[in-house]
Formats: sequence, C-alpha cells, structure tokens
Amino acid sequence: MKRHILLLLLGSFAPLFLQAQNTVPVLSNLTASVDWNTNILIIQYDVSDTENDPLEVTIDFSNNEGRTFEFSGQVPVSGDVGFPVMPGSNRSITADVSALAGQGAALRLRLVADDRQPVDLHELVSQVDSTLLHDNLTFVEGVRHRTTGLTHLNEVRDSMSTLFSSLNLHTEIQSFPYSGTTGKNIIGSLAGTVAADTVVVVDAHYDSVSNAPGADDNGSGTVGVWEIARILSQYPSRNTLRFIGFDLEEAGLQGSAAYVSSGMQAGETIEGVFNFEMIGYYSDEPNSQELPAGFNLLFPVAANAVAANQYRGDFITNVGNDLFPQMTSLFESSANTYVPGLKVITVSEPIGLPVLDLRRSDHTPFWVSGIPAIMITDGANFRNECYHTPGDTLNEKLNFTFMSNVVKATLVAAARLAGIQHAAWATVDFAGTVRTHDLQQTCQVAAGIYPPGSRQPALFFGSCPVSGLQVELFNAGGVLQFREHIGQPLETTWHTLALPHLDAGLYFLRLQSTEGNQTLKVVVH
Repeated sequence: MKRHILLLLLGSFAPLFLQAQNTVPVLSNLTASVDWNTNILIIQYDVSDTENDPLEVTIDFSNNEGRTFEFSGQVPVSGDVGFPVMPGSNRSITADVSALAGQGAALRLRLVADDRQPVDLHELVSQVDSTLLHDNLTFVEGVRHRTTGLTHLNEVRDSMSTLFSSLNLHTEIQSFPYSGTTGKNIIGSLAGTVAADTVVVVDAHYDSVSNAPGADDNGSGTVGVWEIARILSQYPSRNTLRFIGFDLEEAGLQGSAAYVSSGMQAGETIEGVFNFEMIGYYSDEPNSQELPAGFNLLFPVAANAVAANQYRGDFITNVGNDLFPQMTSLFESSANTYVPGLKVITVSEPIGLPVLDLRRSDHTPFWVSGIPAIMITDGANFRNECYHTPGDTLNEKLNFTFMSNVVKATLVAAARLAGIQHAAWATVDFAGTVRTHDLQQTCQVAAGIYPPGSRQPALFFGSCPVSGLQVELFNAGGVLQFREHIGQPLETTWHTLALPHLDAGLYFLRLQSTEGNQTLKVVVH
C-alpha cells in the first residue's frame, strides 16, 4: 500500500501553470556545448512569452551542482543575453569559460528569463492543491521513529530527497549522531539570483513519536513544505530559498539544533524561518480549543479573541518573538490579504521572558541564535486530543481546506521575503576539465597584431624554455583556423610567430606542451 502511494506521490509533482493576467515566460530546449581547447561554451535555448514581453536573460555558473553560483562576473558572455531579449526559438549565448577551467569535472549553468512583471500572488496561491496534500499525507502517515518505525522513516526521507532533486533543488543530507543512531536533515535549496547569501527557510520535522502515525504531528507540516517547494521551485527568487525536513524533533529538537550549530553555510544570513508544527487539525465546535496555564496573563489580546469565539479551534497560531516583529507581521499581512478565510491569532514571546509552551518546536534553536523565525501551529495538544497517540491519523478532524489555507498564507509570506521573480529558470550540466600546470608560469608569451594597423595576428615569445609547443587558433565558434608545432625551446630572446590573415572578430589561441597549457584571447579590429 505504501509503495503504491509513493509512486502516486512522485508522479504528482509536475509544474502547475494556471492562467493569469500576465503569464510567466517559458524556457525550453536548453543545451550547453563546451570546447575546452578554446574555452568556448555555446548555450542554446528557446523562450516563449504569451504577451511577447521583452525579457531580461541572465546566466549563472556553478561548480558544486547548484548549491552556489559564484562565477557570473568572471565569465564574459555575448549573444541573446541581458536586456532586452525578445522571445523566440534558437536563441544563442557564447561564453568564454576560461575562469571555469580546472574547476572540476561537473559544471552547471542556470538560465533565467525575467519579463520584469510583478508576480500575481493571488495566482500563486491558487496553485496550492488540497488533493495533493491529502494524497501526500496518506503516504507520509505511519510511525516514523528511529526505533519503532525506521522502515517508514527511511521511506519518507527518500521520497523527500527524491522530490527536492526532481524540482531541480540542490539537495543534500545533513547527517548527525544521536543516541546510537544517525539523524538526517533533508535539505533542498534554490540559490538566489541576486543575494544568494541571504536565505529564507521553510521547514517542518518529519519524524513522529514511537507509537503514533503522526498524521498531524507532523505529517501535515511535512507535506505543507513539499507543496510550497513544488510551487516556488518553478520561479527564481532574488534571495535563496531553502526547504528543510528536520529529523529527531521528537527527541528534543535534535535536527534543528544540529543544523543551526553546524549545517548553515559560512557567510550566509538567514532572513527568516517559517516552521510548520502541526497545521491540519481544525474544529469549529465550541470548547474545542484549550489554552496553556497563564496564557491569558501573558497574551490577553489573543486569549480574549479565543474566548470571544467560544474557544473554537478554527484558527492557526502565528507564534513569534518580540525580537523579530517583522516575521509575525509578514505572516499576518499575507494571510489577511491573500487568504482572508484563514483566521490567524498571533502571539509573540516577550524579550527576555522565555515561554516554554512557545518553544516546543524547531524554530527555537533559531531564536536562541538570534535568527528571525516563527512557528505556525494548530495548537498541538491544546486542540488535538489525539496528539502523540495511535489516533493521530487522517480522520475527520484533519481539514484539508484549513491546511491548504495555512500553506497558502505561508507560501505568500515566503515568496515575498525571498523576492520571487516573474521569471522562468532552467539548468543544464556540462563537462568540466581539470587544470594542468599553467604554461604562463613557465613562458613569457603575449598575443597581438603585427605589423600594427594590420589584421595580422602574431604571437610574441620571450623566455619559453619548453619543447614540443603546439599553437592552435580557433574562431569564436570553436572552428580551428591555424595549427603549428614549434619543436625548439624559445629560450631567451623575443620570437614572433605570424598567424594567417583574419577577418575582424574574437579569436582564441591555445598553447599546449608537456609542461602545461594556456589560452589567450585576440581581438582583430
């Protein structure tokens, strides 16, 4: 039964594009072909846009499978790139990837086509699929505990990792030891196009206690993260988006503590964390919602609102901290504007006054480290009588309209904080190369025009005590124009090697010997 539903789960994550006033561009047929003899990369793609808007096309490069894209400023590009690029087929970009030579055997490029239109957030929330949430939770439901439910725990881990990879997120597993076992945080990241070191996190823990199938706690939060990842992965964003499934929350927030202590990347700043902790239990019956002892003293406004509604459990709680008021405000405004049917009650921990009932989930290690975070919760045991029991199943108390609305509000808040773009993105890998000894360290060599004012390129050698030097000349398209082998070492005096007459344009000279290689650019005017 579980395996059958898993196949349904993985088959359900096709991108969903719905009609909107201004549609997002569509990228297709992205290819990349590199010639490391010339260090020339040819990128081809098709791009369409229903409104035929002029597009801003940008390209980024990664040497770590898309975790970061750090080489854009080092790679000169020309062709159908920048602004404006009109939609069409057989678009082409030429890149001088000399800076990527020697970066490793696997390289990746990301292409973004942005029509510079605002994102319709109403259209975005319309993509949340309650049926998909239900189907995914049907799969996730089941004991997911390190001792009593390890088989299904691993199934959920594997499906989460597979999902993130299928969405072209950079996917990694952070392993950490705990009490004779190994915890595993599943992490999927979409690097930002402008401020990649600024990160927005959407998370939930995916483990359960030892005797509960954990549909609400915290299967509901887990599938909520999956749904937001499915939708937001369609779009690039200015900041990095990161989706995390935390392990061993039920063992004392072990996964989130491990992430905060050793999983964050150096130089990153986390702009905000949206932590799902049970988002599916709903009841409009009076007296179905309890409050913790002393809640009315600490949070009288929230307590009065619950009392005025006859203690119905028909709202989501937005739990923040007075250190980070922008986070609770962002969630509230997103819900009020884009999901008006969702009731939100906000509480915020006072500065310097820890409230234990507000610190029972994976947002807490972030708070302790001074990182903005909120917990989004249906109230756990203060509403759900099946909390941490075998009764925590897909029963009539899990309301998928309510769950969808919570996901919608969080989706909008995360999109706003990340700076979602009205753009399409696609990636493609191409083969890298490993740098050999740099010939420039051995030879004095330069390229130029000789005699001056002509279109006659030449090589000028100073001290170049190597033997068997091969010289090759390629045009910008990678076509060989000239090849010559120099047998004798060029020891002490400058030597001029004349090359054939050329038309105006960009050319590349490739020098190779047993001592190493070097590529030089020559521009013929």
